[in-house]
Amino acid sequence: MGSSFRRPLFLPFLLTILLYSICWTAQAYSNTLLLKSCNYQSKVSPGSQVAANIRRLVPELVSKAAVNGFAATTYGINKYKVYGRAQCRGDVSNAECRKCVAGAAQLLAKECPNMADIRIWYDYCFIRYSLENIIGKVDTDFGITDSTKQNVNDPEAFNKTLGGLFTKIESQALMPGNHKFLGTGQVKLSKSTTLYALVQCTEDLSPENCAGCLKFAVAFLPELCGNHTGCYWSCTTCLARYNLKKFFFPLNSTIILPN
Repeated sequence: MGSSFRRPLFLPFLLTILLYSICWTAQAYSNTLLLKSCNYQSKVSPGSQVAANIRRLVPELVSKAAVNGFAATTYGINKYKVYGRAQCRGDVSNAECRKCVAGAAQLLAKECPNMADIRIWYDYCFIRYSLENIIGKVDTDFGITDSTKQNVNDPEAFNKTLGGLFTKIESQALMPGNHKFLGTGQVKLSKSTTLYALVQCTEDLSPENCAGCLKFAVAFLPELCGNHTGCYWSCTTCLARYNLKKFFFPLNSTIILPN
């Protein structure tokens, strides 16, 4: 599903990041599998206590995320304890969220059986569980990236506008009472062209950790995607995305910047 590489980055919370480049074929409003990562070194015996705890944890993640759009929970004790996190994109309906997390769980059971360290991303949701305590902690060591292959005509003007839009929606995501840590916005570039952007953190992060995760994600996009007309970067605690095609559902809180 594309190429992978490691690159050292000199950021306080990041030593190394593994990025997957995948072809951007998803149309607006389609729920597409972006990446699944099964850590084969974490494989456990089907009859082990860890495997049993995973079988209890995953349905709980699915049921809670289907209702609330987010879940962070654990199952088991001591060295057998499994930590899990699941979240849907904040603009997605409850019905689509339910279908997404249920489908992700089914795929993991089929293709990553009895593994204690997994990540799976869809366009609408993701699931992560591990024997490591991941709850409330920023996780930017492992991420996925996706971009269009078309470049913008005026990179300097485009990047200036994009930077302003991201600043606005990052502030929106961190507003008190915005428990989803979601920010969306759009700005007209011309009569026929609109730029759309979205950021979001997982709900178990503190506002400070969310701000740090988003700052990293937004700053990293230019390095990943250059001057492409669309780009996406996500880890399992935050994401940042922009495109000239609308990719998120309408929200009353969407910011529209003046020309």
